[in-house]
Amino acid sequence: MSISLEEKRVFPLIEPEKDVVSETSERLEELEERVEKIGFEVKSLQEIVEGYAASLSLYESRVSKLEAFQRIAAMIGAWKSQTCIYRENGVCKLWRLSKEAAKQLGEEYVVSDGEVYRVNVAKAPWFCGLCPLYKPAAEAKKQ
Repeated sequence: MSISLEEKRVFPLIEPEKDVVSETSERLEELEERVEKIGFEVKSLQEIVEGYAASLSLYESRVSKLEAFQRIAAMIGAWKSQTCIYRENGVCKLWRLSKEAAKQLGEEYVVSDGEVYRVNVAKAPWFCGLCPLYKPAAEAKKQ
């Protein structure tokens, strides 16, 4: 029994439709383009985030220094407020604040007797730590 040339040719048992193959490759190209575009967008966003991270690091350093300064002023102010002739019942009677200054300082640090606003140094000892007009009670007795 002899096999003809036609029978020797191998025919695939299964193959996709021609249109489907070209559609699939087109979709793959579209997906590759979209993935590449998304990659560029992610890189751009990464650069923005890194910029924000650097700014936050700088602010963190500055805030840390301000907090240290505030703690030192509060330690010095705690001692000064206890010995100052201008302190009366935890309130500084030397400095008068405007309504705007009182608002900026914050209600928790301010006492008011009508129109006059003063600093509650019992709650804000750092205010005394920064005061250039401090007078110790002992000095007042000498005069």
